[in-house]
Amino acid sequence: MGYGLYNYKGTVALEKLVGIGAAAKLTGLSERTLRYWESLGLILPTRMPSGHRKYTKANVKKIIQLKETLDKNALRINDLVTSSSFLLDEGLKAKVQDAQVFNVKASHEQFYSEARQNMRLQPVSGLPDNFFIQQEIERRLEEGQKIAVVYADLENFRTYNQRYGYARGDRLLKFLAGLLFDKVKEMGNGTDFVGHLGSDDFVLLTSPDKFRAVCGELIRSFDRLIPQYYDKEDRERGAIRMKSRQGVEQDYPFMALTLAVVTNEKRDLSHFVQITDIATELKHYAASFKRSEMVVDRRTS
Repeated sequence: MGYGLYNYKGTVALEKLVGIGAAAKLTGLSERTLRYWESLGLILPTRMPSGHRKYTKANVKKIIQLKETLDKNALRINDLVTSSSFLLDEGLKAKVQDAQVFNVKASHEQFYSEARQNMRLQPVSGLPDNFFIQQEIERRLEEGQKIAVVYADLENFRTYNQRYGYARGDRLLKFLAGLLFDKVKEMGNGTDFVGHLGSDDFVLLTSPDKFRAVCGELIRSFDRLIPQYYDKEDRERGAIRMKSRQGVEQDYPFMALTLAVVTNEKRDLSHFVQITDIATELKHYAASFKRSEMVVDRRTS
């Protein structure tokens, strides 16, 4: 079999974002409480270029679920924060039927901590670098784990740098790094993580049962937010207008997010370089669609 293409553009309605005031009314919590929960890493609102936080339907649902579970078990949020690694406290475990409800600070944070300690972070994004990514992927392959490696990069990023300069290009990369990190933490497994290969190339490591939901939300969020990183005149035009090398004015489209997914669900993978080669082929295919897309390698050998 060849490639499997999943198009999220136009087939799924964009999710409405609400501010902290509306989120407070919907959840029955105060704005102060929502900010406190965010500071603890319990909830992850979408970061807007203006600095404001916006809440998705998934955010609100998670907050309500957590609040109901706290009320049901007569617990305060501080009971979790002050316990050792949340519900490692046996006394709290006894109070709660499903301890996984409170596994909100997932163990994936250990990967970022290890990368930081070993100075294996990309300076622009602060995410684990190429060496750390390769090491972790090959470790999981050796252990026989089923993984999904998602390669994310930006189409037309070079044009953006030429138009706006490298400082704004770095700001854009930080936005993408934050978006990837937030969505993986919100929707992925406890052991998932995001790394930065360099330039506009990122890697998400997740599982075969999670990548579709994570990638779909990434594409929807990216396409909704990316116009805000362009100047007003370019937003109104829907493109960047610059002169080509021949001195002729041309319109260049906004950036698109390409996601190439390689899994060992139906085929054997043994090395990071093998995965990278497959992903490179997929990315070339995805780029032909001229829009944000996810493509999945479905070959069995």
